[in-house]
Amino acid sequence: MKPKFIFPIFAIFLLISCSEKTDYKKFIKLPEDHRWLKSDSKIFEFTIDDDTKLYDVTFEFSHIYDYQFASVPIKIDVKNPSGEEEFHNIDFNIKDSKGKPLADCGGDICDMSMNVIEKTKLLKGKYQIKVGHDFDGPYLPNVIGVGIKVTQSK
Repeated sequence: MKPKFIFPIFAIFLLISCSEKTDYKKFIKLPEDHRWLKSDSKIFEFTIDDDTKLYDVTFEFSHIYDYQFASVPIKIDVKNPSGEEEFHNIDFNIKDSKGKPLADCGGDICDMSMNVIEKTKLLKGKYQIKVGHDFDGPYLPNVIGVGIKVTQSK
């Protein structure tokens, strides 16, 4: 093999070996009116097969550019395989203290994420995560979608 081909092959191998291992990822798009109804909690179900590893559970949120709120109240209920529930009430920051958006935006779509659970052993079996919001009003406006991602911790 010629030396000029070794570096690109090594770089590709390095990128593949350093990428995070995603065990579960699901994103639910909301209807075109971009209204997340208070009564419309989203359910995510996944299975953990290896309880010897540490995991991160990440909440994903997409919204319309120039979001009108600095933060939104998110409720996350995690039910483990033994039926025990863990509740997380999050003040999900959309903007920093100076009003600058925290999201990565491309055009009119902005994506954000936040670890809800970090570097934690999860029991082997089926999990259910219920995600909702506690916004004052019947719906949270300008939301494109929400998701959950489970990855092995680095």
